[in-house]
Amino acid sequence: MRVKTLTRSLVLTLSVGLVLALVSLYPLFSVACATAHAPLAVPVTRSATPLPAQPGDPVVEWNQQAVALTLRPTPALAPVQQTRVMAIFHLAVHDAVNGITGEYETYLSPPSPPENASPVAAGIAAAHHALKNLFPGNDMMLDQLYANSLTAHGLTPADPGISFGSSAAAAILAVRANDHASEAQFPYDAPGAGTPGVWVRLNNAPALLPGWGNVSPFVLRTSSQFRPVAPPALDSEQYAKDYNEIKAIGVNSGSSRSGIQSQIALFWRASPTAIWNNVLTQMVQTGSSTLSENARLYALFYLAAADASIACWEAKYHYNFWRPQPAILNGEFDGNDATVGNGSWQPLVGTPPHPEYPSGHTANSSAMAHILTSQFDDAFGAPLVVTVSGLTREWSSLSEAVQEVIDARVYSGIHFRNSDEAGARMGRQVAQFVSKHALRRSK
Repeated sequence: MRVKTLTRSLVLTLSVGLVLALVSLYPLFSVACATAHAPLAVPVTRSATPLPAQPGDPVVEWNQQAVALTLRPTPALAPVQQTRVMAIFHLAVHDAVNGITGEYETYLSPPSPPENASPVAAGIAAAHHALKNLFPGNDMMLDQLYANSLTAHGLTPADPGISFGSSAAAAILAVRANDHASEAQFPYDAPGAGTPGVWVRLNNAPALLPGWGNVSPFVLRTSSQFRPVAPPALDSEQYAKDYNEIKAIGVNSGSSRSGIQSQIALFWRASPTAIWNNVLTQMVQTGSSTLSENARLYALFYLAAADASIACWEAKYHYNFWRPQPAILNGEFDGNDATVGNGSWQPLVGTPPHPEYPSGHTANSSAMAHILTSQFDDAFGAPLVVTVSGLTREWSSLSEAVQEVIDARVYSGIHFRNSDEAGARMGRQVAQFVSKHALRRSK
């Protein structure tokens, strides 16, 4: 699919209640997320909305159910965990649909589909099977959604695509069952913690998922494949420049930040999935694409994000670079005459419990945006507007949105600018590799 002209205005409105719950529980990667490696058991609540009565694209329909479950505040999944769950879900749907249509290569190698199998039925069955296994405890709700979806599309459980879709989902779930994600949370202190430049835990908060860099990538050859060069040395001009910028603009009170810059910082506290899934869906709904194309695009989108998350976490815990807050509190000890410390400095947004370099949000956002720009124009004919928890941002292009999240992490006081830019480069590199090597058009 390659849609190069969007004539309709894209206005994206996120679910205010859902994102508000997320933001209130975790301003980026909250301490609460440090325990998010527990089994993904989610109680049934009203946040999972019923499927529409009229049939639409089942990929889009079931994506809404998947993202609602993934973003639920209890138990809270860290953003990197969110991308993994969504990648597994959309790979299941992709392989079910394209295993029948043959339009794009599948991720695994499913058997030949049965005669007269409906790709729509296969996609619905795969979505249902994947969510029941990813979010146990929601069987009654998901079974009802499944029945509603089949009825809306004029299908019955007897369709031969049903068993094919379920088996495709089971295969994806099986291959990711031992990807080391369940082993990623453990006690961790960086070697040399307390030395200038080395990450240190604040307020005794546990390190968030220090083993996520060991999770098996979906497409990358290794998690270190696109590891960026080391962060600037503490005695360098680049470090002093970034230090003094964030010291002035990222501080909680007395900042040089404008009101709009503060709004930008608070807007981007929401996770990449919470923001960018809505961008993806609106772009898909604005264009004209087939079921196979949509299944592939959603899968590529989350494959890139999931691998960007793994690659970013590998680099974070490889370099163990300190956060701006301890850096500025201890500025007198970093060996750089151009960095003056401030013993009372506090960031606008709470410092996340993991190493600073590179930025996870910019890595994810850049990966997601690159997948979209490979399918759609970067610049739209009308502004792109997103509202999150009463905060509205407007962009004229996807690249403008990526630049904004780079700025936002500086305004927030939680990332040096170089780290944001390194994360964005890494995300783009990962997405380019994923696009080239995964789910290619069949010959």
